[in-house]
Amino acid sequence: MTTSPRSLIVLIGCFAVATCTAVAGPGEQATFPEPDSGYVSDHANLLTTEEEEQIEHWLWQTESRSGVEIIVVVIDSIQQHPDTPNQNIESFARGLFDAYGIGNMPANDGVLLLVARDDRRARIELGAGYGLDRDDDAQRIMSRVIVPRFRDGDYADGIRAGTKAITREFAGVRIGPPWILVGLIATLPILGVTAFSLFKNGKRGWGWIAVGLMIVVIFLILFILMKIWRHMPRESSSSWSAGGLGGFGGGSSGGGGATGSW
Repeated sequence: MTTSPRSLIVLIGCFAVATCTAVAGPGEQATFPEPDSGYVSDHANLLTTEEEEQIEHWLWQTESRSGVEIIVVVIDSIQQHPDTPNQNIESFARGLFDAYGIGNMPANDGVLLLVARDDRRARIELGAGYGLDRDDDAQRIMSRVIVPRFRDGDYADGIRAGTKAITREFAGVRIGPPWILVGLIATLPILGVTAFSLFKNGKRGWGWIAVGLMIVVIFLILFILMKIWRHMPRESSSSWSAGGLGGFGGGSSGGGGATGSW
């Protein structure tokens, strides 16, 4: 049986397509580290479960207050992820940022903290909404907060301190107890004792004023608790909108940020 030139060309073309598909795989972005279901993906096991949960809590608290999405990714080495722009941590962080789709639109103000332990490199990558205006701020956090702790071998503390500094600088959120709620709760027994004392001494008018203040404080406490409850993350983090590989906010990197080594 003879084969026509046209059939031969078709066979060669099919073989070439199959070969390229086998080499490239189903999608090059799949070679980036898969994101966990939350804000923190610790692929190098540098954080304990308690430390990771603490940072998760900080970051959902930050996004619920400010709308700024901050993601922490920890890996062993960028060289473990072939078919990615892994020639340096800057290009890898930018590709990872875009693959995940970090940052809520239209502000596009997401932030990525990437730590590559074995490479002894870290990167703060900023969303395109920042331009290049905030690079100095990112570099200050990297140089003064993160790298000194990493140099001492305390990776967990460096990640925690760096995360808190990033939330404060780029989202305007100070991590810590809700002091307003704490103050209101502490006020209740004081008002209760005051009201009791006033009624006991026959000053019923002032006593009812104290009772009224107690009612106002109780409503404020309930309002704050309801607000906190509404913003609490669910198990599947389903409150996030569909974005890139990680299902984040759909943002992209602007190429700005800061790199540190130790």
